[in-house]
Amino acid sequence: MRVFYFSGVLFVCCIVFASRTSAQTVPDYTFISEINKKATFITMDKLGCIYTCDGTSIEKYDENGNFLFSYAALSGGRISFVDASNPLKLLLFSKEFMHILFLDNKLAPQKDPYRLSELNLYLPTCVCISYDNGFWVYDESSKELFRYDARQNQSNKSQRLSSFTEKELNPLFIKESEAGFLLLNDTMNGILIFDHFGAYLKTIPVYTDYFYMMHRQILYVRDNLLYLMDIDTVRQMSVPLPEEGIKQVCIENKKMIVLTKDNTVKIYSIGLQ
Repeated sequence: MRVFYFSGVLFVCCIVFASRTSAQTVPDYTFISEINKKATFITMDKLGCIYTCDGTSIEKYDENGNFLFSYAALSGGRISFVDASNPLKLLLFSKEFMHILFLDNKLAPQKDPYRLSELNLYLPTCVCISYDNGFWVYDESSKELFRYDARQNQSNKSQRLSSFTEKELNPLFIKESEAGFLLLNDTMNGILIFDHFGAYLKTIPVYTDYFYMMHRQILYVRDNLLYLMDIDTVRQMSVPLPEEGIKQVCIENKKMIVLTKDNTVKIYSIGLQ
């Protein structure tokens, strides 16, 4: 029996082998609603709120898909990444303008954008929020990870990432987990794992454009299946998805949101059959 925790929900998946065939518990999905706006990126916070982004604006919905708030980037450059790890302080990153902006829980800017060039970062390509109101930055020019505290003082730094990889680096995004790990998603090298000081720990051989971090589990989609990988043991299992054509999945509080290949956002509740 393998046990996976979905943010307060015990999601138990048992695999029973009988001769050459296997039976697996299947999630019981119930369709709730579809959000009436196309998106290119989705995420959730730990309260179950949903965030959709189309590159120029971000919208916030409750767990049932009811619209709450929106923010338009306007002249602030395209939105490259949204981090909702802290429901009271969302991070928006613009790779185009090399700055980050923090929004409150109503998607109102808390301060003026932070210009990463002022921190002597010459080619920042990935940013995520960190504990104690800090943030991490991957700088392509130095191929290093830098952590800054709430006052924008550098607190931690990694070694050059090229020393841990055999192939050329091509990071898509970085993400800090609730357990304190920093994950760097690279299409060529897999998912690189670092501790909260920026020390390299290991590389997980998962090659995906998108994953969602749930406690100590990595969620990602491949071949119309949802894969769950334990970050400690690197063991994984898969479960069916409610429909074909899904490319991104987020799960919190018994709710699953999915982004389909035609950029439609749908919401399902999850149970067990």
